[in-house]
Amino acid sequence: MANISAKEQAVKIFQSATPVIKIHGVGGKQWKRNIAKNPNDARIGPWLQGKYDILDEKVWREKGACLYLVAGSDSNIRYVGISRNGLKHRWRTSPAYDAVTMQKLPDNQIFHSQCWKNIERESLTNPNITFEIRCISSQQISAMHNQLSPKISSLVEAFRDDGESIVAGIERWFCNGKSTDFLSWNVAMTGR
Repeated sequence: MANISAKEQAVKIFQSATPVIKIHGVGGKQWKRNIAKNPNDARIGPWLQGKYDILDEKVWREKGACLYLVAGSDSNIRYVGISRNGLKHRWRTSPAYDAVTMQKLPDNQIFHSQCWKNIERESLTNPNITFEIRCISSQQISAMHNQLSPKISSLVEAFRDDGESIVAGIERWFCNGKSTDFLSWNVAMTGR
């Protein structure tokens, strides 16, 4: 395991994680969040509507620290993130309003502040691309730590009883590891 690359490590974790959301593309009317609630929120929109399926409702709603990874149908992992409170807190659905008329649309829309603009961009360039979001809990990572690289395994062992620190440490390890050959959407901690 000593020579495993960050990309190979991410693939191993992705393959062990539970598929939770499948995004089939974007389109339709542009939507916004309700601006009356917080007109200064930078995450109001407008965005294109997502076509998606929740593949595992239980895991999507589960509370607790988790690591999630986003991959395209080309198998390239584009993003790794964490939630301290569960996946639904980061990949949430919101009431959607027509971007022009501000009339409420019939369906809530899924959204992620760092990933959505990239999903839109890639989907418009390649209409056939899909994206899958997988989730793995800190407990699941702890259970597989012997299968991980020595650096990640020792990180997991050091934070054994602290799920938030396990997932935050792994996210930081990936982002600080100059993972530019994948994780192209992670920009906050990579200096890109």
